[in-house]
Amino acid sequence: MVSVDHQSLLALTWTAFSIAFLFVILRTAIRLRVATRPTADDYWITIALAALLTLCTLETIQHPSLYSMTAIMEGRPVTDLNKLISDTEEYLKYEFAIIILFWSVLWSVKAGFLALYFKFFRELTHYRRAWYVLAVFTFLAYVGCVITLSLSCGTPGKFFEFAQCGKPEQIWASNLSVYYSTSIDVFTDLCIMAMPLRLIYNVKQISMKQKLGLVCVFSLCFVMIAFSIVRAKQVLVPQHFVNLTLLMIWSTLTASISVIVGSLPAFKIFLTNRASTKRTRNASANQSGHRQLSNGNASFHTKSVPLSPLAGGTASPGRSVNTSDSQEKILQSHGAHDIGFAM
Repeated sequence: MVSVDHQSLLALTWTAFSIAFLFVILRTAIRLRVATRPTADDYWITIALAALLTLCTLETIQHPSLYSMTAIMEGRPVTDLNKLISDTEEYLKYEFAIIILFWSVLWSVKAGFLALYFKFFRELTHYRRAWYVLAVFTFLAYVGCVITLSLSCGTPGKFFEFAQCGKPEQIWASNLSVYYSTSIDVFTDLCIMAMPLRLIYNVKQISMKQKLGLVCVFSLCFVMIAFSIVRAKQVLVPQHFVNLTLLMIWSTLTASISVIVGSLPAFKIFLTNRASTKRTRNASANQSGHRQLSNGNASFHTKSVPLSPLAGGTASPGRSVNTSDSQEKILQSHGAHDIGFAM
């Protein structure tokens, strides 16, 4: 059994939280630059961070009982049966809460994406109806995770008792809880990612590069899916002796990565500003060329064929700016402005 010493595990836990906390702070700073007040997706990412903080705190408190059980699993002889029973029950007490908090982090991030989508689909009737269906399904999926966990030992009370979950039917129920929670987590992530793709594809006024950028924003959930699957593999082992240290590591990393992924779309503002700066420079160059043409600099412009369509023929110099901005405005009318600055 691969083991990690106490100090290394402690450092990893709080380093992962600190990185997630930093991303949320940066995300909040970006939002404060463009929003007058917090929106629903801001509240959800804050709830996810609070749940992650509580999770890491409970994991830190759980360390002594974790390492006591790990030592027994690695072959240390049992010298005090009462202490073993006490440590095991203490570990299970915290583990139940940690698992609930783990799913709460992931589902809060999902809720943040759904809150963003609600603004995105606000004026689109069919998409809004699909949003309500997905939101209800996602909530029921979370409730299902809590129920399957609570009944994994037959009754909720047995989950906290020593050697009460070792029967074949209880092992089957425990594995079913892991299979269900992981599969429904992956499925809801895929639905959340897929929901806006058709709308992005149907918007004809934006370039393929812009579409690919939006698709990448909504595909960040693939990172969460990968970590969730790896974590599940630490639980579903044939010998029924889970590597508790690795389970804690992957649970912490998965929850922290989820919060980070939920914060990343806000950083699209830097790409947007860069693209806007480039468009502004191009528009200024077009205006300058148009003024030179108006002043009779014909020797240069007889070879400058592209300037005619860019300037719009007989249009005023400002028209090229409006044309270059039109794609941005059309995309904003479909809610893409919210994508750049939300979550």
